[in-house]
Amino acid sequence: MSSFIKSLFFAVVLLIPVLLAACSAIAPVEEPEDPRIGRLIAGMDKCLANQVLTNEQLQSQAQRLDRQMLQLDEMTEGLAAATAAPLDDVSGPMPAVEACAGSSKVSSKLVVGELEQVWLQNLELALPARIDTGAETASVDARNIELFERDGKRWVRFEILLPDTGEPLLIERKLKRMVAIIQSNTAEAERRPVIKLGVTIGSISQTAEFTLSNRSHLDYQLLIGRNILQDVMVVDVSKKNIAPYVTVGSGEVAP
Repeated sequence: MSSFIKSLFFAVVLLIPVLLAACSAIAPVEEPEDPRIGRLIAGMDKCLANQVLTNEQLQSQAQRLDRQMLQLDEMTEGLAAATAAPLDDVSGPMPAVEACAGSSKVSSKLVVGELEQVWLQNLELALPARIDTGAETASVDARNIELFERDGKRWVRFEILLPDTGEPLLIERKLKRMVAIIQSNTAEAERRPVIKLGVTIGSISQTAEFTLSNRSHLDYQLLIGRNILQDVMVVDVSKKNIAPYVTVGSGEVAP
């Protein structure tokens, strides 16, 4: 019996290497790969490639911006140095400056200051005036304005305060037209009468339109606008009373 067991034991020992070799020869079973995983991996690879390209483009743009900023700094420094340099540092003769083509026209115009004494020919009255290039039409301080008709024509009656005494001067003039004026501090338009008056500033006399309005809240009784200044006068706002009026016919300069 013991010899049988020994024989069986040796047979099993000899059989174990054979069984192990057989097991190692059997190929493992591979599970099928999910196609979605492949598509996901391909998409991730594409995103990474796009990200790399975007980063390269951003770096290139940043480098160009740095170069532009450097150029701008150099230009700014050069301009500052040129501005700060005294005129004595400029070597060589100064280039001649040619006169503008329109300089002859400008020189022929009357130069007036910001404030002038103006002669109103029809009224034979001198009033202090503010010269305003921002105003389109001249304006005169008028009180107690009244519209009426005379011989089928429209007229306007108003008062002007004499600058020396403050007494009212009653005036009647033909009405040229009515105009709507919108002030900056009001929403509704104000209708103002328009008349024509002869006006003299310096040696220049002309007939011009004036709107009538109460200017009691302002410092000057007369406002001279572009309708009088255009083409014949230029304004030097740094000066006052530099163009005293010349009365028509006498040739004398008023005080």
